[in-house]
This record gives sequence, C-alpha cells and structure tokens, in this order.
Amino acid sequence: CSEFQFYPRIICTNCSSENLEWVKSSGRGRVLTFAIVRRAVSEAYAADVPYVVALIQLDEGPTMMSNVVQCDPEPVKIGRQVEVIFEDWSEEISVPQFRPLHE
Repeated sequence: CSEFQFYPRIICTNCSSENLEWVKSSGRGRVLTFAIVRRAVSEAYAADVPYVVALIQLDEGPTMMSNVVQCDPEPVKIGRQVEVIFEDWSEEISVPQFRPLHE
C-alpha cells in the first residue's frame, strides 16, 4: 500500500499486509510538539539539562519521539524543520536525534 510506518512491526498498520520492506527515509521532518526538560529525572541526565524531548513527524509521515540537539532549547518551536543525526552510545547502538535545519 506504500504507507510508511514507525516503529517496525510484522504487519502493515494501514492494510494488514505481511509483505513489508525496509525503506530509507530522508531523515527530515518537523517538530509536532516538544517539552524542555529543566530538571533531570536521574543523575545520569544531570549534565544534559536543559534538553528538548520532541515528537518529530518525518516527511514520509511516521512520527517518532527523540531529542532536538545541537541548539539552545529556547528557539525550538512547533513546526521547526529538523534533520536526523545519530549519536553513538556504544559500538552496537546508535540513537537517532534531530538538529534544527537553518531556516
């Protein structure tokens, strides 16, 4: 049916087909909503505050939760265009994060 979905599932959420394939996205999207975290939820995040947690709607349609990074939190706005970058947490794990596109 050509619908994109995220997170990965075994059947299509649009048409229930089991015939799915991985497709590379553009990595671009817009901030749907966000929160600026000013108080760390644990010591593990204390050095990161303030930071932005956001819902990002990818240009292809799916929505994902991530952080908006490489900018001060205050300029982040709903509708702001962003692009994905990957933060390596280990040799096996890279986490998608988003940075603002210059507007």
